[in-house]
Amino acid sequence: MSDERARRIGENVRATRRARGVSLDALAGLVGRSKGWLSKIENGRARLERRSDIAALAEALQVSADHLLGGPAPEVRFERRRYNLVPLQRVLMDASPTDPLDVHARPVDSLRADLTDADTALRRADYDTVLRLLPGVIGELCVHAATGAEPARSEALKLLVLACGSDGTCTLRHLGETNLAFISGERAQQAADLLGDPIWRGAAAYGRAHARSSVNKPRPLMTAPKVADEVERHIGDDPFAHQVHGMLRLSAALAREIEGDHGGAADQAREAARLAAPLGDDPNAFELFGVANVGVWRTSLAVEAGEPGQALRYAEQVDPRALASDNRRAALRIEKARAHAMLGRDADAVRELRQAERLSPAQTHSNALTRELVADMLRRTGGRDLRGLAWRMNLI
Repeated sequence: MSDERARRIGENVRATRRARGVSLDALAGLVGRSKGWLSKIENGRARLERRSDIAALAEALQVSADHLLGGPAPEVRFERRRYNLVPLQRVLMDASPTDPLDVHARPVDSLRADLTDADTALRRADYDTVLRLLPGVIGELCVHAATGAEPARSEALKLLVLACGSDGTCTLRHLGETNLAFISGERAQQAADLLGDPIWRGAAAYGRAHARSSVNKPRPLMTAPKVADEVERHIGDDPFAHQVHGMLRLSAALAREIEGDHGGAADQAREAARLAAPLGDDPNAFELFGVANVGVWRTSLAVEAGEPGQALRYAEQVDPRALASDNRRAALRIEKARAHAMLGRDADAVRELRQAERLSPAQTHSNALTRELVADMLRRTGGRDLRGLAWRMNLI
């Protein structure tokens, strides 16, 4: 393939290892794996399936995990050209809750309505609408945050946490704009700090934890257990606080899993499930925290732990209709595909990936682990559906 961004992860590992002057034996030893395993990874005869392995290789080679993952497919970038990212980029870089742009700000209630519309569009993977609405909402909320009187100021700060830390980071991550996603997360954290409320600080911390790929072991993600413990002391009877706490527990579970602490990850996930049980599935919950979304997370965590059978059992317990977001339904399909592939069921994996693609194309195409999976299946099998998916990802 002529495009360097389209190389497989194993090829990137090999190129980086050679550039570093590290032998196969040495790198395998650093990550606690065999030379044979690493050789298969580099030569495309085995697939890197777990974030923990990618993170360990990146750490051993002293590079960002993003370097090993590579950028999104050119096909995805071509599709993304129809999205106008400039207004959102400008407002995130040029405005803050303490230094707003010189713009007229509509009433906070009007901005709340626009943010609700943006969130609804995001759940449908309608990025055109999200990118049309968010810049104005964020810019005008910054004006209220910097110059408004109470209670409008506090309400504007809360909405900024949601606009930047939830909708902003999610949209930009799905479009492969991780640097902008990071800045969006920072703006949410600034707003939460000005608000001075530990629950809203926790909500902003969740957005920052997931602004970058988890395989990078970003500090906001790896400190999620500590943040969850801090939030737990302040939750009281507020449902929103319970939802924030629950999402932080799921983040903590992922952090533990990436570190190879399977028991710690399981403990955090069980706690999240316990918190979700009395809440059910509220479509308006923070980050859709509820029974169904916990099921999606547990499916992913089981895949990361190398337990595909358990992952599929978790997935079967999830009612997709209870997930009020095409993005989360797509995430469930992606994790089921990874589990099926681990069990050698390529046809089932392809079927799940095609369903994920229909639900959220950009998310599916930009997911580095999905791309690795498709490339691996393409090497050993064929079929029109798989080749079509690979073509849309620019893998062939």
